[in-house]
Amino acid sequence: MRRVPPEASYQYNDSFMHTGPRKKRKSRQETPSTSALLERAINELMGTGWITECQQILCEAMNTFPFTSFEVLCLGLGSPSCSRDARAQLAFLVSTCDSCGIDRRKVSIYDPVFTEDDVKLLRDLQFNCLTDDKQAKYPLLNPTLLFMPHCDRNLYENVLRANWTQERLQNMLLIANCFSEYVDNIPSHKLTVESPCLTRIAPYLESRDLPALISPATAFNNTSIQLVKREALAGLDQKASFWQLPELPSEN
Repeated sequence: MRRVPPEASYQYNDSFMHTGPRKKRKSRQETPSTSALLERAINELMGTGWITECQQILCEAMNTFPFTSFEVLCLGLGSPSCSRDARAQLAFLVSTCDSCGIDRRKVSIYDPVFTEDDVKLLRDLQFNCLTDDKQAKYPLLNPTLLFMPHCDRNLYENVLRANWTQERLQNMLLIANCFSEYVDNIPSHKLTVESPCLTRIAPYLESRDLPALISPATAFNNTSIQLVKREALAGLDQKASFWQLPELPSEN
């Protein structure tokens, strides 16, 4: 018997080769830029009655102040390039500044998680990107809207302590976690020691919860617009114990 050479055993005749049309590979979709994602988030919010209701609540609160010009300090936003909640919150801030007549150049913003793309986007929006991490210990020398959605409790405490005077507290408007929720859900002995400013100011705040947002549902849950009751705080001038804060524990 004649043996077939090994090199001939795996050769194919052209007549058996597949000649039909080849399937085209799906082209990879380009990832939208952060600015495009933000624009989409703004359009989604503006397409609902939710943002209109929120802005009406905020404008009503702003009208109770004896001045018309506000600066904005935004802390703890998160990364708009990485987080849908952060984009929704930034979309809220941008559209609210525009609707309430707040100059974007008066918005200062900081979060240690910001990426280079985030910083570029925020600067394109004309926001002032802060570079120092002061753990929210910023003195507020002018009337200020504090936009701090879902920050840690210690950051709220820090910004209150840094502005613990009647004048500064009265010039402060907060969009933040509802302070009364901390009072209701954390044991008083713990809260008094860890957050004395928050504990003391909570009873003197007027608070209006933002309505629930369907999507993204977690972006503004437990968020309230809060301001100090000016008349109530004015009556505390002679109560030195209210203004005298315990020393901060020494940091190791």
